Amino acid sequence: MSHPTMTAAVAPTYGPPSVFELQQVPIPAVAPDQLLVRVRATCVNPADAKQRSGNLKLVMKHAFPLVLGQDFAGVVEQVGARCTRFKVGDEVFGSTAPRNSCSAELVAVYERETQPKPAHLSWNEAAAAPTVVATAYRGVVTHGRAAEGQRVLVLGAAGGVGHVMVQLLRRRGCQVWGTCSPRNKAVLLNEYGIETFDYDSHWETHAEFRDDRGRGSLDLVLDAAGGEENYRKGVACLRKGGRYVSAVGPVLHGGSEPITYGTLASTASTLLPRFAFDAFRSTSYKLYLGFDVGDLGCDEVATWLAMTEESQQALKLRLDPSAFTLATLGDAHAKVETGHSDGKLVIVVSA
Repeated sequence: MSHPTMTAAVAPTYGPPSVFELQQVPIPAVAPDQLLVRVRATCVNPADAKQRSGNLKLVMKHAFPLVLGQDFAGVVEQVGARCTRFKVGDEVFGSTAPRNSCSAELVAVYERETQPKPAHLSWNEAAAAPTVVATAYRGVVTHGRAAEGQRVLVLGAAGGVGHVMVQLLRRRGCQVWGTCSPRNKAVLLNEYGIETFDYDSHWETHAEFRDDRGRGSLDLVLDAAGGEENYRKGVACLRKGGRYVSAVGPVLHGGSEPITYGTLASTASTLLPRFAFDAFRSTSYKLYLGFDVGDLGCDEVATWLAMTEESQQALKLRLDPSAFTLATLGDAHAKVETGHSDGKLVIVVSA
């Protein structure tokens, strides 16, 4: 007996971006607490490329053939028996991380992973939002505890998570600066209204980040870039009692080097003393490597996402102008690996 199938972009093994193949695969079964969603759009995150290449295989196990993609926006086609929040035909968005499976015509998602799609967001915007908005919220609010009047620096302010952090901080009444590459300085100034500093400059010595005694004056540093140099510079900018919150850690975000046992040992030797002596330092350090997609439904985020572009505080998501489909998913992976995309890389799955 044949089973109904769907089209998916499949990686049959670890490999370069060209490894993807379009295949007919079985439509996923739907558990009682799941929804079957017809995907209108998904997107590519740096973590997708790291998984595809095998760079994370020591810390994430995959079964092949593999369908990647953790963000989805689409329409509910089937509702599990225990689901109560959605019905067939509802427009939804969310994230399946770390299970993936969104680079396909249909995906089975848990109801807890899903939120109603704000009506004014396009399918592409809705697909680009879940990971970056939920990750930014966790850094700014849950761990950073950013409050009105605080002085905050965002490292990697032009990236997917970074540019959402900037907007959320400004919405909460913070004074914000950022670091980025030279080509993104104008975008961050004109679109998001913040002054930025080149990654490679001595931004840690800037007068705005020092008090009259030459000590750090920032309340919070949010790290969406990674790397030890950023950490050392960022900590030097913090006032006594300030917080350094990283969504990345010692490894540079988007780094293409495979994680080896040596990498794990080096990372542990860097982080363990940092955690162990946190109570004895004048500043605190927090590393978080995940997010809760349920944050998309919290009052603050839901209200923010519901704002239309007429509001000056509405979320402005940067979307790369390139158009990708399931057939060209490999091209999107190749672009994200360059680190030079001009916003989130969206995959249009169905019209």
